[in-house]
Amino acid sequence: MDIETCKKYIRFVHKECEKHLEDGKVMDDELYKLIIEFTRFKEKVSESELPDELKDKISSVDFKYTRKGVNRSRGYLILAVITLGIWALIIWMLRQQRRNRTLENIKHDMNSLGMWIDMHY
Repeated sequence: MDIETCKKYIRFVHKECEKHLEDGKVMDDELYKLIIEFTRFKEKVSESELPDELKDKISSVDFKYTRKGVNRSRGYLILAVITLGIWALIIWMLRQQRRNRTLENIKHDMNSLGMWIDMHY
């Protein structure tokens, strides 16, 4: 992997974030796909011949959105639907906000990383 490929990939992830944020609804699967792809990218970068400073910068990017937390929320959502519909709506809205916030963070991190690479390489 070279620096240009690295830049292209970071721009791709940034554009994917923008695309998903435009429609207003972010689904867990969309978010997981981006996170999994970026994790694979980090693995390829660590195995590449890129400068160590760049490898460290890319490896420092971490997303704090886990499937375990979402699965736990799904159980709460089912319980809320059974007990009272308004709780289901509130929980769904909170999950959607968390997904949007996570996607915004990914977008911001990719933009910062891309600018840092452009400035240094």
